[in-house]
Amino acid sequence: MKSRLLQRQIEELFGGDGEATLRQLLESARQQGGQVLAQAVEKLIERVDASYVAYAGLNNWTTALSGDALVDWNLRSGNIDAGRQWKEMLGYAQEDLDNSIVQWQRLLHPEDLRNLQSRITRHVTSRDRWFELECRFRAKDGAWRWFMIRGAVAARDGDGEPVRMLVLQRDISQIKAAESALIAAKESAESANKARGAFLANMSHEIRTPMNGIIGMTELALDTELDAEQRHYLKTVKSSAESLLTIVNDILDFSKIEAGRMEVEAVSFLVHDVVLEAVRVLAINAHRKGLELVVDIRPDVPGRMVGDPTRLRQVIINLVGNAIKFTEAGEVEVTVAVGKASIKETEILISVRDTGIGVPADKQQAIFDAFSQADVSTTRRYGGTGLGLAICAKLVQLMGGRIWLESQEGQGSIFHFTVGLRVDPAAPATGAAPVAAYRGRRALIVEDNTVAGRCLQGVLEGLGMQVSLVDDPVQATAVMNKSRAMDFPFDYLFVDAAMAAPAGMAMVENWRLGGQRERMMVMLTTENQRQDLARLRDLGVAVHLVKPVGAGDVEVALGLAEVSGAAQPGSVELEPFDVDAPAGRAAARNQRVLLVEDNPVNQELALRLLEREGYRVKVANNGAEAVDMFDQGSFDIILMDMQMPVMGGIEATEAIRSHEMRRSWVISHELKPIYIIAMTANVMESDRERCLAAGMNDYVAKPLRPEVLYAALERAGGDDSLRVSVIGPVGARPHVSGINLQAALDNLGDADLLATMAEMLLAEWRGHLEQLKQAIVAQDAVNARMHAHTLKSLVAMFHAEDARGLAARIENDMMAEVIDWAGGLQLFASLAAEMERIRPHLEAFVETRVMP
Repeated sequence: MKSRLLQRQIEELFGGDGEATLRQLLESARQQGGQVLAQAVEKLIERVDASYVAYAGLNNWTTALSGDALVDWNLRSGNIDAGRQWKEMLGYAQEDLDNSIVQWQRLLHPEDLRNLQSRITRHVTSRDRWFELECRFRAKDGAWRWFMIRGAVAARDGDGEPVRMLVLQRDISQIKAAESALIAAKESAESANKARGAFLANMSHEIRTPMNGIIGMTELALDTELDAEQRHYLKTVKSSAESLLTIVNDILDFSKIEAGRMEVEAVSFLVHDVVLEAVRVLAINAHRKGLELVVDIRPDVPGRMVGDPTRLRQVIINLVGNAIKFTEAGEVEVTVAVGKASIKETEILISVRDTGIGVPADKQQAIFDAFSQADVSTTRRYGGTGLGLAICAKLVQLMGGRIWLESQEGQGSIFHFTVGLRVDPAAPATGAAPVAAYRGRRALIVEDNTVAGRCLQGVLEGLGMQVSLVDDPVQATAVMNKSRAMDFPFDYLFVDAAMAAPAGMAMVENWRLGGQRERMMVMLTTENQRQDLARLRDLGVAVHLVKPVGAGDVEVALGLAEVSGAAQPGSVELEPFDVDAPAGRAAARNQRVLLVEDNPVNQELALRLLEREGYRVKVANNGAEAVDMFDQGSFDIILMDMQMPVMGGIEATEAIRSHEMRRSWVISHELKPIYIIAMTANVMESDRERCLAAGMNDYVAKPLRPEVLYAALERAGGDDSLRVSVIGPVGARPHVSGINLQAALDNLGDADLLATMAEMLLAEWRGHLEQLKQAIVAQDAVNARMHAHTLKSLVAMFHAEDARGLAARIENDMMAEVIDWAGGLQLFASLAAEMERIRPHLEAFVETRVMP
């Protein structure tokens, strides 16, 4: 026999010298008359032997050509019957190792051996087609070599137990080495990229700091007396420094993104304000070039959303700035709409369209790459680093959106991008009051730019008006005169001041001479605003709009127009009055107060005190609600609590002052800012300075005392607007009960009101203490400070000095750089004990109205 495999198999069957024993048996069979059988068995064995030899030869060629070894495991004997080339693959000679499966397994890495045994067991049990894994073998030179092992059970006995397994062994060491090299190269490149980004970020910061100094000092120098030549030189320095600072800022932003340092915030903001403010930054550049700048925010866009307003503003400014730069005539339009909306997130789609030079089709993808523009000549003509769109693409991606371009060369471009934002669940629902107020009114828009005119028309029609849009100056005058002749004049006229006569300022003059029968609103550009305002005042125009015009501007302008021009000549309307009312109360009835307070007890107290004097009061539960109510209504005074959830008093005041700047854009005469009075239990000088710095006018301490509050309200209507009242609670002799209800009654002057305040405090007693305890246990300094502040102001109302002092200590401790949380829990325990001491006395007063 030529096949060693067949020899071993016959030896297993017949024992000893297997082949000789088999031939003796066959000879014995012949002698007993089984000659045919013996001859057939001999031919069968010869054919099996030839097949085994042919298979072994084919296996050898397969191994030689593929580099693989196909190993035949005999699971009963524990030997490897064929495919012994695996030894050569590891550098061993055939005689160096025996042919056992155990010897094969000894060369496996211990971790890989455990994995292999697990895979084989699972394969035998599940009867999968094969098993496969990557393993490390110890080569003769001591190195670990990687192999891909794939095997399958080739035969089972009558009980289903495996008796033979074929295992394919492939050397993948070179592939693994190449993978490791690629990973190392990738990590090296990423490390180098981060290092470069960090270097650029640090260097850009170092450059930007002195540049800010150069610009600032140059501005100061320009404010001094200079001759023409000196002023020219300094303006050139300032312009060059600002250009360099813009480039440095681009590099800084790009390097931050590349280094992975750019983070996206999630804060609540007003979408309309962010978009309009971003576009208005660039309005003067557009108007100087004679371009129309239009902002069209669709009505279905939510008012307040949660996202990153800073990055959103940055993308809009970059895209609008590019649109203005590459447009010589026509308009730039920004459209904001809702893309897709779900329960969790709303996709906002923002488009920036221009009528500029356009982008060639073959360059539309490349312009989003860093340091790239449409072509070199564009860079030379228009300037820029080529980083702007690359930064926009990265920022939009960080905000969960995408950016793309539609453009035709010579016909303009439209840049679209989306961002994923969440509707702020704390935002108050906007009512339909403006629609009801203006439904059925008639308005005439005189605007020669169709896009701007249609945008304003959509806003007015959204308010329920009937709108006529005219773009021809002669036709506009004719329409106005015709409506007057029919004794059916328009309610409102919106006139573009930049249009040629007989429209524009000539039409405003005609309106004045014609009796001012309509409410006139003139639309100005930032370029001609300064010189036209004085003329508008002379012509009797009280309200104007500065382009680009937003829906909020229009509503404010309409409200101001109603106030300034609502009464027709010859008509007089008297305010209702009460003959028996004191003078102070009669004056108070004309004042509208917005009370901003999150605590129900303090709300009730302030509301009673204000209504007692005849003030008309609306209540906001936090700063965010106050800002929204300020935008939607009209108030004379705001009483602002300092510490509130969602948005505090400082942030709300800053937002209101910012929104007042927008109102100043639509009123032609001087705008009087709203009077804001701070309310807080803190009476430190630093708190006073924070209030003034935020734009507040006055300051009263909690607990509220009627005479102090009324004095501050009276100052709101007088000339002493800069005087600040920092009056703390009046000192009182400590009472054995821990509270001094007589002193509290002296402050309020109303026993029923004091009892109501006490009852409300008792209803919320456990909640206040539990919230403070949970915040301290969770080591949440912000909430712990807020809840301690609330408790401090509540107990101070009842002159519970010991409890107030403990709450104040907790509040102050929460502001430390290193907070002693164990000490905080001890203070809380003392506060809780003191609160339990005063509670029975407060309950007794509520039930009996008898002072303890």
